[in-house]
Amino acid sequence: MKTPSLLLILFSSCAASAHAQSCEGGLYLNPQVIRGEGSSQTESALRELIDFVKPTGLSVSAVLNIRETQDVLNAVKKPAPPCWVYGNPVVGLASGYRPVAINVDPIQSAVLILADIGTVKDGKPVDLKSLPPEQQAKVLAKLKTTSCFGMKSGVTTSLVKAENFCGTVVEVMPQQGLGQSYLPTKAAFHWQADRWAGLITRLQSAQAATMKNHHGTDDRIHMAQLVVVPAANPSWGYGLYVHPNAPADAVKKAAAQFASLKTASPLLLKALDLGAKYEFETPSDAAVQAMKKSLATGS
Repeated sequence: MKTPSLLLILFSSCAASAHAQSCEGGLYLNPQVIRGEGSSQTESALRELIDFVKPTGLSVSAVLNIRETQDVLNAVKKPAPPCWVYGNPVVGLASGYRPVAINVDPIQSAVLILADIGTVKDGKPVDLKSLPPEQQAKVLAKLKTTSCFGMKSGVTTSLVKAENFCGTVVEVMPQQGLGQSYLPTKAAFHWQADRWAGLITRLQSAQAATMKNHHGTDDRIHMAQLVVVPAANPSWGYGLYVHPNAPADAVKKAAAQFASLKTASPLLLKALDLGAKYEFETPSDAAVQAMKKSLATGS
C-alpha cells in the first residue's frame, strides 16, 4: 500500500532534481548595444562572443542580448535559466551567478559637472581636488541638488550612485542611435545658467571632456565651467558569470580560455569590451563582497 506514495516521492524528487540542473544558453550585455550602435554591429559582436564561448562546452543554444539588470532578474527566474552571463559586474552580480573570469583592469568613474558660467569658452575640466577646500565643499553641496545623467545598469552609474554625489541620477536606457555618446548632449540640454547638470562617465573621459561639439538650449553651455568629481572606488570590467549547475568541466575550460587570452582580433576585443590592457582572473569571495559594497548591490 505504501508503494504508490514511495514512487510518487521518488518521481517528484527526480523531477525537481532535473529541473534544478536545467540551464541553457547565456545572456550578453552587448557593448555595442550600450554604445547605441546599429543592428549589424550588435549582431557581429554577438557572433564573436558565441564563437569564443562555444569551444568551452558552455551552452550557446540561445544567447540573448540584454540592456539592463531587470533583463537578468527576469531570465534567472525562468524554468530553464541561462547557464551564464557575460557583462559588467552590475548585471553579473545581479544574476547571483559565480564570477569565474573577470577583467580586473580597473574602471574609474566620475561625475563631470557642467557648472556656472566662466570666462573661458569650451574650457578644459578641472579636478575637484585642485580647488580650494571651501570651494570644494560648495561644489559638493551644489552637486547634492543636481541631476546627473548616466547609463542604466552601467558600472560608472552604480559607483556614483553608491556615493550619493548627486541629488538625482537619471538613468538613460541604451537604444539604437542613443548610447553612451548621447549622455553629454542629454546633460547639455538640461543645463541652464542657473542650473547645473552632471554627466556620469569614466574618469579618463571626464578629464578629457569638452563642450566644443555639443549644443544645448542655451548657447552659453560653451562657457560653462567643467569640474571632475571622481568616485572613490573602482570597478571590475566585463566578465563571465556562471550558473551553479553549469557543467564543471566547461566552467573550468571557460575560465582557462579567458585567462589565457593575450591577443585577439579587434572584433573580439570589442565584443568582450576590452581595451589595450586587460587581465582575466577568478575573484576571491572577499573581492566579490568588496565589489558588491562598492556598487551598493547588497550582500
